Amino acid sequence: MHSKRLNPDLITLVSDQSDIEYTQWVSQTLGARIYSESSGNQPKSKTPYLLRVSGNTIQLEFVRDKRKPFIPVIAPGFPARGIDPLLRAIGVKQGAVIDMTAGWCADASRIASSGCSIVAFENNPLVYVLAQNAIEHCQNSLIRQHLDLRHADSIQTLQSETTEADVIYLDPMFPLQKRDAASPKPITLLRELVNHSQGRYSFDRMLDVAMSSNARRIVVKRPHHLPATQRGKVGEIKSKQIRYDIYYPGPNIESRFHPVLSQSNS
Repeated sequence: MHSKRLNPDLITLVSDQSDIEYTQWVSQTLGARIYSESSGNQPKSKTPYLLRVSGNTIQLEFVRDKRKPFIPVIAPGFPARGIDPLLRAIGVKQGAVIDMTAGWCADASRIASSGCSIVAFENNPLVYVLAQNAIEHCQNSLIRQHLDLRHADSIQTLQSETTEADVIYLDPMFPLQKRDAASPKPITLLRELVNHSQGRYSFDRMLDVAMSSNARRIVVKRPHHLPATQRGKVGEIKSKQIRYDIYYPGPNIESRFHPVLSQSNS
């Protein structure tokens, strides 16, 4: 797997050591030293984040400000396919989906709970650890069964490995407008953590790789005020705040999926 390691100056890892195997997995994934709460050897953290592990649960604490600790959670609800614009854009009921930009897996979990098998890639190790923990504690068995989150670079993986999928989904985490500045806390934190990561991906490159794949459909999440990311869009599904642009990769332009020129969710 092609994946990145975290800058050690960003995170301090503290554990009660009640689940040493899980703590060691977190430490190896992050490349961070473990400090034990019981031994009293906790340093005065100079890093902006402190990840506290207790058993197999984790929370992210903020050393330099007064924000409340962040505990990763995935909502267990089941979306209604007929009215969920994301699922309408995905267009398959039990197919294989790849999410190249997993983040907190909010969209990937919706897709998984609909019955699709989805492989989601997250290249930021801290985001990956937090999201994986949320999946493991999610009460929706369909999400735990169908969502496979991997710590890997989606561009390199799709270029170097044979990966079959009906649909590839991308959320480029578009820039906020001023009126959106007070965005939900998880989204704000995700932007913050991704901005800290080394070697940020090129979304244009990511879309090029997706369009060169054997997938039957590419779905790209976009806000209404921004144009399509690439020429050749064949359809879109709209909701109140965002839309999902639909593309067909070059080799599969005669896909069995029919274009949806424009549909809105009221």
